[in-house]
Amino acid sequence: MRTLYNLLARFSRPMRIAIQVSILAVIVIAVGAVGFVEYSAQPSFCLNCHIMEPYYDSWVTSSHNDVACIECHYAPGVKAEAMGKFQAANQVVKYVTGTYGMKPWAEIEDASCLRSGCHVERKLESELDYRGISFNHAQHLGELRRGKQLRCTACHSQIVQGDHVAVTADTCYLCHFKDQPLGEPIAGCTGCHVDPPRLVSDVGFVVDHPRYVEELTSCVGCHEEVTSGSGEANQARCFTCHNEPERIDQYENVDFVHRTHLADHNIECAQCHMGIEHRVTSLASTFDLDCASCHQGVHDLQRRMYAGTGGHATENMPSYMYLARVSCQGCHGLPSEMEGHDQVQEAGEAACLSCHGIRYANILPSWQTEMEERVSRVGAVVAGAQRRASSSPVRTRATVDSLLGLASENVEFVRIGKGAHNIAYADELLASAVDLVREAIESGGLPYSVDNVDLGTRIRRNVCLRCHLGAEDLQVQFQGARFDHRPHVTTAGLGCADCHTSLDEHGGTTIDSRETCNTCHHPQIRPMNCARCHSGPGGAPSSVIAHPTGNFSHDVHRGAGFACATCHTPPAMGASDLDCTTCHEQHHQPEATCLGCHQQGTIEKHTPAMHGQCAVCHGDEISSVGEWSRQVCTVCHTDRIEHNAPLQCTQCHQIPALAGAREETS
Repeated sequence: MRTLYNLLARFSRPMRIAIQVSILAVIVIAVGAVGFVEYSAQPSFCLNCHIMEPYYDSWVTSSHNDVACIECHYAPGVKAEAMGKFQAANQVVKYVTGTYGMKPWAEIEDASCLRSGCHVERKLESELDYRGISFNHAQHLGELRRGKQLRCTACHSQIVQGDHVAVTADTCYLCHFKDQPLGEPIAGCTGCHVDPPRLVSDVGFVVDHPRYVEELTSCVGCHEEVTSGSGEANQARCFTCHNEPERIDQYENVDFVHRTHLADHNIECAQCHMGIEHRVTSLASTFDLDCASCHQGVHDLQRRMYAGTGGHATENMPSYMYLARVSCQGCHGLPSEMEGHDQVQEAGEAACLSCHGIRYANILPSWQTEMEERVSRVGAVVAGAQRRASSSPVRTRATVDSLLGLASENVEFVRIGKGAHNIAYADELLASAVDLVREAIESGGLPYSVDNVDLGTRIRRNVCLRCHLGAEDLQVQFQGARFDHRPHVTTAGLGCADCHTSLDEHGGTTIDSRETCNTCHHPQIRPMNCARCHSGPGGAPSSVIAHPTGNFSHDVHRGAGFACATCHTPPAMGASDLDCTTCHEQHHQPEATCLGCHQQGTIEKHTPAMHGQCAVCHGDEISSVGEWSRQVCTVCHTDRIEHNAPLQCTQCHQIPALAGAREETS
């Protein structure tokens, strides 16, 4: 002490005071630093930052409330503790400067859990009970689980607010059930439920779990819906923490991602994965039967038809409604009854109209009717070929049977799967069935021919037919005249848009009047043009046509070499105004065969008193008929054509002379 005093005596008084104050300050700072370090190690210090309040509150009520925060958050060792203090000081600075984040982050090393006086490794070797489930730490921490190295915090975390460092069952479910088949979790059901108890249900039914386990009875026979959720890790969640492209590109590298997040760092599974919920469902006093558990594949063909898959020699073609994710219940929502069932849900037109409106009326019935007719037609073709398959040579019989079998399966697919579920795909299946039959006939040389099977226009070539199936067979009224779609659509190959408005003005026509049709139908007359639309030889009717002047036979005039254009001129093509006498001048002669034109209805228009008074009405047109003849009389008396032929009527009958007849000149 004297030595220190002598040393200070060498300095001036002000300097001595400064040195003494400095020494005192160092002592105070040292004591204060030690005190602050000790104080900052107390859990209550964390409350100085308000964002730590929820974590502090959960710690107070946890099983670790007698363990200071730093005992877990600082790994054992001076170096780790010093680094922890430095990081803590950094957080204090951020809090004071207002640059802190709202979500504190901390990583707890396994060494903190296994330090002396805490969870020593010996305690982790035994099994323990967790909510009635047998659990062994050694099996989870001592070896890789699903190829991943687990840490203590992989299961002990704070995913649920308020449960501090507690086991989160969601993590268990994620590991044990993700991507596993129903009833086959990791370690199996009995891996966790080692000794399920024997129970008695509410209705007195004995549930003998021990016997079921012994007999290896599948748990899903009773406990079917034990999980919900997929556990998927969507890439979008990566952007919550990362924005660097090189990190995002590692999304598909599953091993690297799990090693970095799970083994190297304390990233909770729920930060990336969607949850999976697991519950053990018990038998209830009443429950809904799942028909599919016994009746497997009952609606399989309907589902495949809707999805547009599973046919032979056809490409996949999903229904538009399938692509729009319309469920079965979207159409099958009409309550109905069926023998053996209290209630079923049927599809009907009302379901269509409830979504699409009245303009979709009659579409579903037309689908159903048209598909039934097409299935019947193609089914008959396939059956006919199968009856003749035995006539094929032995070397080709297997090929023939195989091709006809595929064709038959396509037809049955449409029949049972109901083509109305996907009419475009059903149309392709039936067309493919016909092609397969033709291939079988050619391969086996079968004594069987397939004529043109009427399947209408292929739906894939005309989008309108996806709704208006069978429109090519429709006959409608257009401006007072009958309009037949078949010669226009099937024969002439016209598209719907050639006459109808676009989808924006759905339901209209671009044809203003019947005369507009002449733009296509009668631009000019060429040989055999008429036969494209009109039946009969060369397009001329074979039956007699009634005309105001008399009955007209096309056959007689065609036989004489007359073309259609002789009487019919474009564009109207009418012939009702033609005067027959233009060609048939002076054809009214007593010896002429009147019945060539006048065949019926004449006697009804004349009374007996009109005998001989023809010129009063017909004038000069019959001026050349100056006397009665058998031909003139039978114009009215058609029932006497063969009467006493070939005698003239005047030989027996007294008939007044014809009045107004032109006098013969000598």
